[in-house]
Amino acid sequence: MLLIDWILCAALAIGIASWWMTGLKARRRIVVVASLVALVVGVVAIMDHRWQAAGGVAVALLLLAAVWLGKRREGSKPLRVPYVSGAVFTALGVIAVGLLYVFVATTLPAPSGEHPVGVRDFELADPSRKGVLAAGEDEPRRLLVRVWYPAGDVAGRSPRPYFNQVEAETTASGLGSTMGMPFFFQYLKHSSTNSYENAPLMDGAANRPVIIYSHGYTSFPGQNTALLEELASHGYIVFSVQHTYDSSPVVFPNGDVAGMDPALFAEMERLATEMSEDQRLSFVGATFDERRRGTRASYEQSVRDGQRIPSVSADVWRADRIFVHDRLEAGDVPDEVADIVAAGDLGSVGEIGMSFGGSTTGGVCMVDPRCGAGVNLDGGDYDFRPFNRNVPAPFLMLYSDLDVLAALVSGEPEASGHGYNDFSYERHETAGLRSDVHRLMVDGVTHLGVSDFPLFMRAPWKTPLFGDIDAQTVIGIQNDFVRGFFDKHLRGLENRFPDAEYAKYAADVQPHRIDDLRLWWLAANPIDRTVQVVLETSLGDIEIALYPERAPLSAAQFLAHVDGGHYDGASFYRVTRRSGGSSIEVVQGGLLAQAMRADSAGIEAYAEAEPALPPVAHERTDQTGIPNERGSIAFARLDPGTANSEFFFNVQDNPVLDSGYESENRDGEGYATFGRVLRGLRVLERIQRLPSDAPTSIELVQGQILEEPVVIRRAYRAPGQD
Repeated sequence: MLLIDWILCAALAIGIASWWMTGLKARRRIVVVASLVALVVGVVAIMDHRWQAAGGVAVALLLLAAVWLGKRREGSKPLRVPYVSGAVFTALGVIAVGLLYVFVATTLPAPSGEHPVGVRDFELADPSRKGVLAAGEDEPRRLLVRVWYPAGDVAGRSPRPYFNQVEAETTASGLGSTMGMPFFFQYLKHSSTNSYENAPLMDGAANRPVIIYSHGYTSFPGQNTALLEELASHGYIVFSVQHTYDSSPVVFPNGDVAGMDPALFAEMERLATEMSEDQRLSFVGATFDERRRGTRASYEQSVRDGQRIPSVSADVWRADRIFVHDRLEAGDVPDEVADIVAAGDLGSVGEIGMSFGGSTTGGVCMVDPRCGAGVNLDGGDYDFRPFNRNVPAPFLMLYSDLDVLAALVSGEPEASGHGYNDFSYERHETAGLRSDVHRLMVDGVTHLGVSDFPLFMRAPWKTPLFGDIDAQTVIGIQNDFVRGFFDKHLRGLENRFPDAEYAKYAADVQPHRIDDLRLWWLAANPIDRTVQVVLETSLGDIEIALYPERAPLSAAQFLAHVDGGHYDGASFYRVTRRSGGSSIEVVQGGLLAQAMRADSAGIEAYAEAEPALPPVAHERTDQTGIPNERGSIAFARLDPGTANSEFFFNVQDNPVLDSGYESENRDGEGYATFGRVLRGLRVLERIQRLPSDAPTSIELVQGQILEEPVVIRRAYRAPGQD
């Protein structure tokens, strides 16, 4: 507790104890003095946003009133032991002290890394987007960005408060307003972080891993400060975006304050009071059919109704995140953070968010190739892009206790919950197969508890709001799982993730498997059965799901090359880019890299190269139902029926390669697709960005041949696929 809390408690204790001591000569005087001290201290505390002192102020006033009334009634006659009033004051005193004890003003847990943590705020404005949400018609999109980073010497500096004075009066007040209590979070100005404002960047910082974070709906950039400090202490640079008008009030560095959009309160009231039957089924439906139907139907209905979150905010937040990343990557930032930005590796970053910010993270990772790995901290499917699609990057989905949510939604205390993102981040037919998509659930924590908030409250108030899990434990779970995930998938460290983390938190965390979703889907849709193949390349592994039922001829041809070892030592040798004038974006590989180069005989050499197997009959995409979309694999060919060993991956959607598309250069037969990337799309995107100016005698592929082909070291069926 704070020093002022202890003074208030001591004054109340003295006053109440003296009230009981009827034989004490100076009893009334001591009670009066102690009560006046408690009153003054309590009023000062309340004025300094320690609203919990109101209980002490009330007890002090009652004590003073009791002394005054007692003196008028009894004069100087001896008093009996005040059993009733004493018991009442004692009980009220315990409640008053309890308020101070339950609502904790504390310091965040110290991060475990070797670096002290610096923090700075800065503003970025997007003049290309004006009038967004509640902004004026000519007002550009203004965003506050807070950055945590590994710092140098912090001697003589004091850590930043959780909320400074202005933030307590604005940001914290707005956050509390969503609960109908503007004052509720203001006391957090008395809590301290472990971040030092404007501390110098660590010496020699360069190519540091970067994380970009979004808070929950109506929240603020420091909602997960303990986690973001933990990452920064281990060398990460973490940028947090506050999404103006969809957040608590924003305090910009120049002192401007952007308040909450008034329409936001109506949206929050709707969320708190309205739940359609489809929404309920998406959480607690008894079958996958019910849950999937409820998930799709509730989203589609909310879009038709024009509800703010899916219809407006999802696009705004995703655009905010991409804009901030663009500006950071370009170095177009204020001078006071230029050195920090320049020290980060912004080509491949970690994306993370809590609640709606987590949903935004999923959407960003679906469209931005710079997403190297993504984390969703208990966010839903508000950005619907990942539904029944393979997220291109490694992904971590962390759930709060799903049974707690199910009990709330269904009104049945013993209800069992289901993951509301079970249908996202992986295609249904391959759900649970990816080794780089991790799903876990934390027992005993509510949705709001996936944040710093459990640190600031004790039972009994903490349990219904944030869950009954120990606050230090839930912070440790967030810190260890998120850092372990990014260390492995963003930094490439060998760290035994997630086995080490599951072992450490075995009593509180459990994996959330969705293999049964795959089995359910395949039972109803056997045509979607897949066989997994891994291509080990010099830049990383690519795992592919082949569709032997949808594309039996093409899948069998590819597997024959794999099983025969023909692709061992082959390579990726050709890329196309729209920025380079091509109408498609693909990465091509196979056995004929040499035939494409300048010392070959041109297209004739390519056509006449000795095949390892006979060519395969053509399969049209309108027959297989697999379009040339981002992440699909297809056979390269000249005429239909000539496809053999050469294949390409669609790095973006290429509908011009589907059957039925006829043009001067297309025969309308399309290119035979037979699989999709499970993991490794980021590897293909890296290949596509490699220099491609190797000389070639084939005019058609000028500027498309890699200067250094990417070797396929080995191709094999994934374990269990024999």
